[in-house]
Amino acid sequence: MKRIFRNEFNNILKYIPNISEQERMFLLSVFENDLVDGLTEFELKQKIERLKFDEKDPIDREEAETVKKKLLEAMERI
Repeated sequence: MKRIFRNEFNNILKYIPNISEQERMFLLSVFENDLVDGLTEFELKQKIERLKFDEKDPIDREEAETVKKKLLEAMERI
């Protein structure tokens, strides 16, 4: 089963144009515990879906979808 880890996750976020430094740090903190053992595709999709509907976080729906797409594309190459 493919997994994405912290360094890969962070590097991918750095190259998403719509994501600010603050948003990137927020995403890293949200996924921090999951990234220790690696995040599966299913876990990634599940967590991003929750982010889409949380109005209190700095990530809007469009950005969450972009992050999901980029991370899933990267997982395909792993």
